[in-house]
Amino acid sequence: MSAFRGLEPAKEILHTHDGNTVLSGARTVFAREGTMRYLLNQVEIDLLKGTATTHEASQDIRAKTLAVLKILIQHSDQVVTKTQLLETVWQGVVVQEQVLVQSIRELREILGADCIKTHPRIGYQLAVAPIPIQGSKVTDKWRFAVVSVVLMLIISGLWLNGMHAVNQPETRYPTVAFLPVENAMLDDVHAAVPLHGLAYLSEHTQAEGGLPVVAAEHVLTTLSHSPWYSNDTAQIRLSRRQDVLQLQERLGADLLVETRLSGFPQDMQLQYTLHFNRGAEQGVVFASGPELAYQALIARLATRYGEHDQRLDVQSNLDFSNEAFARGLQMYLSRSYQEAIALLRSALRHAADPLTVRRYLAASLANNGDVAAALSLLQQNIVATGDDVVTRRERMRANLMMGYLLINWPQQTDREHELSRAEKYIATAREQASDNSDHLFIAYALEELGKIKRMQGRYSEASRLLHSALSYHQRFDAIYGQTNALIELARIATEQGEHQEATRLFAQAHQVAEASNAVPNQIWIWLAQADLLRQARQVEQANQLALRAKALAKSADDPVLIERVEAWFAKAPIYTVN
Repeated sequence: MSAFRGLEPAKEILHTHDGNTVLSGARTVFAREGTMRYLLNQVEIDLLKGTATTHEASQDIRAKTLAVLKILIQHSDQVVTKTQLLETVWQGVVVQEQVLVQSIRELREILGADCIKTHPRIGYQLAVAPIPIQGSKVTDKWRFAVVSVVLMLIISGLWLNGMHAVNQPETRYPTVAFLPVENAMLDDVHAAVPLHGLAYLSEHTQAEGGLPVVAAEHVLTTLSHSPWYSNDTAQIRLSRRQDVLQLQERLGADLLVETRLSGFPQDMQLQYTLHFNRGAEQGVVFASGPELAYQALIARLATRYGEHDQRLDVQSNLDFSNEAFARGLQMYLSRSYQEAIALLRSALRHAADPLTVRRYLAASLANNGDVAAALSLLQQNIVATGDDVVTRRERMRANLMMGYLLINWPQQTDREHELSRAEKYIATAREQASDNSDHLFIAYALEELGKIKRMQGRYSEASRLLHSALSYHQRFDAIYGQTNALIELARIATEQGEHQEATRLFAQAHQVAEASNAVPNQIWIWLAQADLLRQARQVEQANQLALRAKALAKSADDPVLIERVEAWFAKAPIYTVN
């Protein structure tokens, strides 16, 4: 089933010869000449204009979402099944249920969270009665007068535009087409990223960047009939340069933009590839959330291509340091650390932001086994001068990574001294995060400090720190961030012989991860449980849990997760620097 369809041109509402529309080709949904305006929870809905108006403002309702609302209003006295909605609004197109979930989410944002009731595994129903707003009919004479005036204005506008064109040289901006955003985060919190990202980038690039953009509906329709889209994997794969050129031609685009969103909540990265007729260029932007990342990309595109007759020549526009960095980041994420190291070292020689490049280079070196070189690079970031936001944040990250490496990759025989060094670095990172009001990194630092205290056998201090980390994670939408703290608390309970409490904490961790369908976290919990069972010499039970983790990793088709599970079976370190 397709994850990318659902924004196609509206063809699903069937109109009869008398002007009525029918649901699934049989039942009347609403009469064209009937009521078209309703009041829902103090929001005026105009089904004809597709708008929602309150006393504060008016906003447009997306076409598919409006179609869903029309059906819910007409059948407000009953539950409308998901199948009915999908088959009617997305008629003739195979889609995933997520497109309907997205429309319901949009309606709840417009009408209020309690206005639409979910009937689990069945469908939806309006929880408030729609109140019709009756309006007088426009007479044919008045309608004719309005149309005449509009036509006169259009003709006048065309004439003026024509006269203006005579005096002004024709200008041309490159036409941009965005592909659905590839979502690299395996959780339900970001399930709407492909569609939402495509719609956001398309709409805002045209509205705010001033560039002509191929409509999202046209992109999705074209992709659904292309050989590059897989119904099995719901992914788009442009494996050859010729594929890109063919898709550009089909879309009528000068610039085709591929994007991939990855990272963690509050700490995300948007990788992008700009495809031109003559070549391609890669880059990456960082932000705390998806929409901020999209805005950063839009700003780059507007700056680059917002001038008249801007040439799409990759050689004249190439930002080498960002390209090398983006390619190195790709290799890093695919765990090709040798290639990542070579590219990131190249990027470091030209980078305007060496601290970020140095951090990823250090992570690549550590994951490739050269922890000493990684520590040396991070030390350079720690002593970097400057009081700008980027420099302060990178110093904080460097201190946290230094401590993380010293905890998980011992370099000295005096382990107690090494853990004390790690504690100093992480405590510094915590102070820096507090100064910047960065709650996510405060939580990270508290987790690592709690782990150190556990390893030192200071369980009371460890528990206090980890519960504090949990309280920070509970503030975020992505609740699965609590996983690591819960695992550490379960380890403490196990080491103190409180096995019933450990079981309860692991169950809580599973519940949190499953609530968001966070696959990596579910695997990490199983491996932690398996590790403790193996230490207790309950090998068969340990292997059973690890095999469950392996099956889930394979079903997710994620090489990073598969490698982590295989490392557990090989009794090798399963930690990596993220």
